[in-house]
Amino acid sequence: MPNRTAVQPYSSTRVMQRKCRRKRRARAVQRVLYFLAALLVAGAVGLVLYQGAPLRAHAAPPGPADVPADVQPAPTAQPAAQFVVAIDPGHGGVNPNIGAEDWGSEADGLRESDITLRTARLLYDKLAADGRFAPVLTADGSAYLKPSERAAAARDAGADLLLSIHLNCDASTATHGLECYAAPPHLAANAESVRFGRLVTAAFRDELGLTLRGQDGVRYLYFDANDARVIAESSDTTPRTDPTFTVLEDCACPAVLVEEGFISNAADREMVCRDDACERAAEVYYACIVRFFEGEVEQ
Repeated sequence: MPNRTAVQPYSSTRVMQRKCRRKRRARAVQRVLYFLAALLVAGAVGLVLYQGAPLRAHAAPPGPADVPADVQPAPTAQPAAQFVVAIDPGHGGVNPNIGAEDWGSEADGLRESDITLRTARLLYDKLAADGRFAPVLTADGSAYLKPSERAAAARDAGADLLLSIHLNCDASTATHGLECYAAPPHLAANAESVRFGRLVTAAFRDELGLTLRGQDGVRYLYFDANDARVIAESSDTTPRTDPTFTVLEDCACPAVLVEEGFISNAADREMVCRDDACERAAEVYYACIVRFFEGEVEQ
């Protein structure tokens, strides 16, 4: 039998050695695993940082300096400023002062208020279809509005121009012709009012065939101390303290009141009162308004 006492020390040493080697190997493996884990963590962090950087860079849209010159976006076009045109259809609505409909003048079954409103609406549509203009009706015929209220409507809308449309009337059916009353010399808008008035009178004469009253159809009207009407030609530039039409005086912009013709005269009625004539008149007004804002002057 082997001597157990003799070999016991040797066996014990071998076992301990094996145990030490296993521990060293385990620690080495553990260090490798720690190292690999550290590499994985570092790699993951780097990947996140790499992917996160572009997201942060594009979180806000690039400025002009970040965009190549050949692909710079075109500047956004700004809408052009619109000209506010107040259209004042003369008369209409029940006037409490007379307790009846304010038709204005009438003849041959035609009423002034109907004609002025029809022409005003046709002109409104033409201006509204042109992006350069923002038309405003001071009245729609449904209610009576005093001249001061009509002027206030134009003023509150910030009107750049006011056109008041009317028809004349006379006891004599032979009286005829167009006259255009401009804001008179004592008002700041006088010069521009006269310029627009001359565009209108010349167009009605040349395109519709109306006769012009006075020197060139453009006139001033004043009310004297007795409230009587006093008419002066536009060549009379003397400032007067007498008031003029309220709608011209209070609207705070270039303004004219056009008496298109005499509803009491058959020839004038044909030129401005019939349905097709209202359409032609509206077209003439529209063309004159365009020319006015383009800066044209009637020679």
